[in-house]
Amino acid sequence: MGGRLEERSSLSASSSKRRRRRRRDDDYAKPMTRRPRRRKQHLYLALDDWNGGYSIHKLDVDDILEQEPGGEHKLPEPAAVRIASPVRGPMAFAALGTNMFISTNSRSYGERAPPTLVYDTETSALAAGPRVPDNLCDLGDAMAVGEALYALTTVPYPEYSSLHALSWAPTAIPDHEPWDPAMEWSWNTVPLPLPLPYKGIDIITYALHPDGRTIFMSTGFSSYSFDTSSNGVGVWKELGDWVLPFRGPAFFDAELDAWVGLHRMYSGYVCCCPVASRSTTATRPPECRMLMEKLFRRKEEDPKHWPLLRGKETSLIYMGNSRFALFENILHSEHVNHGSLLHITLFGLKYDHKGELRTKVQRATRSYEVSKNTPMFSHAAFWM
Repeated sequence: MGGRLEERSSLSASSSKRRRRRRRDDDYAKPMTRRPRRRKQHLYLALDDWNGGYSIHKLDVDDILEQEPGGEHKLPEPAAVRIASPVRGPMAFAALGTNMFISTNSRSYGERAPPTLVYDTETSALAAGPRVPDNLCDLGDAMAVGEALYALTTVPYPEYSSLHALSWAPTAIPDHEPWDPAMEWSWNTVPLPLPLPYKGIDIITYALHPDGRTIFMSTGFSSYSFDTSSNGVGVWKELGDWVLPFRGPAFFDAELDAWVGLHRMYSGYVCCCPVASRSTTATRPPECRMLMEKLFRRKEEDPKHWPLLRGKETSLIYMGNSRFALFENILHSEHVNHGSLLHITLFGLKYDHKGELRTKVQRATRSYEVSKNTPMFSHAAFWM
């Protein structure tokens, strides 16, 4: 009897040890089986703020929201990356996914252009990319659609313009060697059934349709749509002799069910409009609703940047869920070496009971003292 009890006690203890060991093993295994945590996004800000070239700064939105308003601050150091520039001229920046593309001399393109740089914000890796195609004047005007950047060239006659797409694609190297990369960033000309109705510099604003594949663009006189998914052949459609109310990119927000951007005539003011139809032409533009609250700091008497910046000293970034960031870079004086004051205003948007556009309760502004080296560049900002 005593032997059986001892045997049962031994078996029970052994079983208990095995259960504890399995629990410990399970505990160690949990991090491996747990779903990967979603990567936190940040604001990335490119500036010409050091003597040797440009910097890209990484800003945490939570820090801006949590700190006390007022005062002038310094950007966090060190910068995420610094880019040396052989000439004190404008660089150009574009973003796709987690990658930022940098044209280090935007006044040179084609065979004269240096390779672009590709900065991966997820891994902090910096790599060489392809040269900007001939007659593509400003990489910063490229439009992100799906997994590609689309950009129009600018030539004297619009019918000779072309559309190019930058994407991650199999390497087009004949007689591929084992040490050659299998994939690379590359530009390709998009086949078009009809000549383009305008050139790249004519585009005042653009917006991506909620379908994720159709770009809407406006010049100073008319609007067009471009379907990027038509079996590799781009399809243009003229929508009418009207223009979208924005300047620069506009962003679709599902909660507002509208495109949101900066107004093309009232500098610094935010506005929205319904999404235009892809299938029908119209005689009138979509109805525009203006945010009457003044978010910007610029005054009429403030010194101006180079006119060819076309208003890029103020920009709007979409952060999802009706949240936005307004950037303004205001020069201290006509002498660019005196630096500037960069304002970042974070805000949300909603409709009030009358259907008017309003900001949500939580709003934050941060101002940064920054150095400058060229009047031909203001800033570039991305949410990544």
